[in-house]
Amino acid sequence: MSILESSSPVEQWNQTSIAEILAQEFGLRAVTQSPLGGEVDQNVAVDLSDGSRVVVKISSPGADADEIRWRHSLQALAARALEPVEVTTAIAARNGDTAVPVDRDGSRRIVTVQRWLPGRTLSELNSHSPQLLGELGRTAARMVQALAPAPALPGATTHFWDILRSAQAIAEGIDAIDDPTRQAQVRRIVGWFDQAIDSHAAGLPRSVVHQDLNDFNVLARPDANGRHHVYAVLDFADALHTARIGELAVAVAYSMLRKPNPLTAAAAVIRGYAVELDLTEDELAVLYPLAAARLCVNAVTWTKRCAETGTSYGHERMKYTWPAIALLATTPPEVGELVVREAAGAAIEPARPIPAAGARLAVPGLDLAPFEPAHEDATGDHHARLGHHLQADAGTVARRTTQSGETATLRLGVEIASPKPFEVVAPRAAVVEERSTAYLILRHEGPETIWSRWTGLDSSLSMGDPVDAGDPIGVAQSTLRVAVFRSLETARAGRQSIPPSEAAAWAIVSPDPSEFLGLDAPPNATDWTADKVLATRNVRFARSQRSYYDRPMQLVGGRGAWLYDEFGRGYLDVMNNVSHVGHTNPRVVEAATAQLRQLNTNSRFLYRGIAEYAERLTALLPDPLEVVFLVCSGSEANDLAVRIARTVTGRSDVLVVDGAYHGNTSVLTGLSPNRYKGPGGTGPDPTTHEVQQPNRYRGPFGYDDPDAGSKYAADVQRQVDRLSQRGTPPAAFIAESAMGTAGSIFYPDGYLAQAHASARAAGALCIADEVQVGFGRFGDVFWGFEGQGVVPDIVTMGKPIGNGHPMAAVVTTREIADAFDTGMRYFNTFGGNPVSCAIGTAVLDEIAEQGLQAHAAATGRVLKDRLDELAGRHALIGDVRAHGMYLGIELVRDRASKEPAPQEALLISELMKDEGMLVYPTGVAENVLKIKPPLAFTPADAELFTEVLDELLTRDW
Repeated sequence: MSILESSSPVEQWNQTSIAEILAQEFGLRAVTQSPLGGEVDQNVAVDLSDGSRVVVKISSPGADADEIRWRHSLQALAARALEPVEVTTAIAARNGDTAVPVDRDGSRRIVTVQRWLPGRTLSELNSHSPQLLGELGRTAARMVQALAPAPALPGATTHFWDILRSAQAIAEGIDAIDDPTRQAQVRRIVGWFDQAIDSHAAGLPRSVVHQDLNDFNVLARPDANGRHHVYAVLDFADALHTARIGELAVAVAYSMLRKPNPLTAAAAVIRGYAVELDLTEDELAVLYPLAAARLCVNAVTWTKRCAETGTSYGHERMKYTWPAIALLATTPPEVGELVVREAAGAAIEPARPIPAAGARLAVPGLDLAPFEPAHEDATGDHHARLGHHLQADAGTVARRTTQSGETATLRLGVEIASPKPFEVVAPRAAVVEERSTAYLILRHEGPETIWSRWTGLDSSLSMGDPVDAGDPIGVAQSTLRVAVFRSLETARAGRQSIPPSEAAAWAIVSPDPSEFLGLDAPPNATDWTADKVLATRNVRFARSQRSYYDRPMQLVGGRGAWLYDEFGRGYLDVMNNVSHVGHTNPRVVEAATAQLRQLNTNSRFLYRGIAEYAERLTALLPDPLEVVFLVCSGSEANDLAVRIARTVTGRSDVLVVDGAYHGNTSVLTGLSPNRYKGPGGTGPDPTTHEVQQPNRYRGPFGYDDPDAGSKYAADVQRQVDRLSQRGTPPAAFIAESAMGTAGSIFYPDGYLAQAHASARAAGALCIADEVQVGFGRFGDVFWGFEGQGVVPDIVTMGKPIGNGHPMAAVVTTREIADAFDTGMRYFNTFGGNPVSCAIGTAVLDEIAEQGLQAHAAATGRVLKDRLDELAGRHALIGDVRAHGMYLGIELVRDRASKEPAPQEALLISELMKDEGMLVYPTGVAENVLKIKPPLAFTPADAELFTEVLDELLTRDW
């Protein structure tokens, strides 16, 4: 009898008996024993006297020792072929046998001892990354290859868990399912299984397979960066000579458990498998129904066994199976097969167009305008709105993707929303196939029979009623949704929207109904997918011009603190201080468009806007800062500021703070330690001199030192003295008002005051680089330097000044500006042009009228408080630094050593992006998450961001 044909778990042997058997038969001395779960065997983890650990397996009475030895031979084959993935293997007894018959308590059982493999089962991980699932797929393929030479077990043709007899296994237990909904779901999937097996079983390649790569039989372990990898495979008890696709089908089946989007997980496993092994056409056709049926076998079998025995093991095995079955039952097999084919890289037949309408306008008399894009609000005018097939709009946009699942943001079919009821006519002759309170399904005969589904229609038609093209079929009161399908089952699936990952499959089984309805095709159709845009960017731009993220999204719009991609997925922007008052801020947009309609020219002409803006800007600065230079970028501003200082003082040497970044011009690259000491850097210019970075987390003077500011500033005095003694006193001391690219470093109290005093005493000018932090971001002050109680000689501004428009400024004193005027003219073609000035003024108006400086202070406190709470729970967070809405989260692998965690920071950023939260690493070691959102960012956004970050830091990566 096969060990899998035992109907119930074995009677348990006690610890004394197990210890005696280990000593007598295997020469091993047990120290402690811990029971493990099992379907039919008794499994015990045993710690031995030599410090090692083993698993003792005691079979059910009547088990076949030769069958067990055959499985041991498979383990040995797999162990050699799967490296570096480990495989549990049997330990030989004193007599050399690996399957030892033992008579005890009146029965004979087979005892085996196997190596203990550390790690966590996939079932124990709270999440499975696409990379981990891909490794599972590769392991399945390599297992197929490893066991291909193995002979079949003599006399064995099948057993209960044989993937090909899933329908029989389900039939044996389905009556134990009391819930009629669950029964119907299982029967639907069994129907898919039967159809697939009838059509393709004969063509399936056969071999010996493990056939049980479920989530309890695969171990994972984390690497040094915390990312889990497939580590080991356990339990060959279900091995059998059968269809080799069973290996992948089982792995796919259990990968879909606990997944809100099962097909996404399945696709990741299949992609991994296809790297190692091609799938045949028959295998592609049966994989989805086989995997779904395997979960039904699990659920039905354990429901029956639980009812009979109350086994806790059974409850554990099916706890997550029923929810997965419920999701799969709504995904037709045609869609499943297309997802399989796409993941496997197999050919997919392009979608065939649906024939045009007989009645050209199925919705006559309406003035149709398109739905607003996902990133725009509806206009609320009198038009009826037309939403196109597989597109997103403001009605479907999702502002967060979470572990609750990929949001269905793409409309399935065409949607017409009208401010008044309208009559609807049939586009083609049809017969009513189905009528419910939710929808009407029409069957349209022809060269290809298709089904149309109408949702939101008040109709008096009944099942079986015929209609001709142009006949009225009902009245839509406000919103009508029409989709067409190539099978009745997909029409019945009831989907109104689908997740983007399934779009390619649904486009084939449910083509665009526009032409069928007599409507125009979607406007501005394009094949510029994110992948194509990225590929083109990589070809047409230098490698040094890198984009954010390994898997970047393609952005199409934004509003406030949110950005939106082509699929209607929203991303909370937590790092973009460029869009200072919010993406597509209405006041800024209106100012820019109005000025563009009126005038735009260069700044040497006379126009009112430049004078008004200069007045508004200087009014926000302390005396004597009153003279403005308008330029186009922060780099240009800093470059000009250094040029002014050198010209006015007649000197060349400049003091900079270690780790600083001031811009990308040739001059500024040589003044930016963050660049010249980083990858590809060639060192500082001879006239650049660094002062110690005042870093209270990593530097010698910490948060607990009340004199830290003075102690760090002392190095400025030392450098000034050194330069003065050699006869080259500095022209300038330039410092960011908070160090951004260095990792959100905030100066200790008194630092800048003492540093400025030291520099000025030597005749140097003090430059405040406000490119990152100016315009109220700190909350308690409008300019960052004000927080240090200083007034610089020159101030530079950039990023937030124009809310994303390319503008910047330098402001200095009249005395310095006059000294800079040596007769050489300074001219900037685009700096201060009328559009830039209109935008700059609108930004200042928005900050003032919306109280954004006070808002930054309040929201920044919420962010800081929540992040401090996270730091108390997650050791990866070494330090949280904040001033208003400019923050940094420094990640470390060890709080004592403060070893930076750059790989973890990058991985977290990628995962947060997938969760709809945009954050990215910065800092010298690239281990600081920069937090500097638009000031439209709200306390609710802060709560959401920290909630998602908390979830992610708790997750198994």
